[in-house]
Amino acid sequence: MNDPILSVIGLLAIILLVLVGAYLFTKWAGKSLNGGLIAGFGGGRRLEVLDRAGLGKDQSLLVVRAGQRYLLLGSTPAGVTLLAELTQEEGESWSSPASPRGAEVGKKPDFLALMQRLREKK
Repeated sequence: MNDPILSVIGLLAIILLVLVGAYLFTKWAGKSLNGGLIAGFGGGRRLEVLDRAGLGKDQSLLVVRAGQRYLLLGSTPAGVTLLAELTQEEGESWSSPASPRGAEVGKKPDFLALMQRLREKK
């Protein structure tokens, strides 16, 4: 009578050990391998998402700093599209904590203002 019960308990213990091992491995691999790849290509963090605005299900606008370049990207399930490359001044206003415009000190520009400025350029 004890043999079938012990077999089921043993099987459940093995399944639990495999699941815990898979979880721990993916957690380790995510930290170790990603950090190792970034460190292998210059050591610093060269890509940074400065702001994100959701537009709908799985759709968003992103302001990204890639090295010294600032990009406005559109992200959808189909892929990522470059919408505009921001000027150095526009990009720095996203990454700097303070703005020299008096009342707006400490505020990051919002996407609506950014889109209006980009529309005015065209």
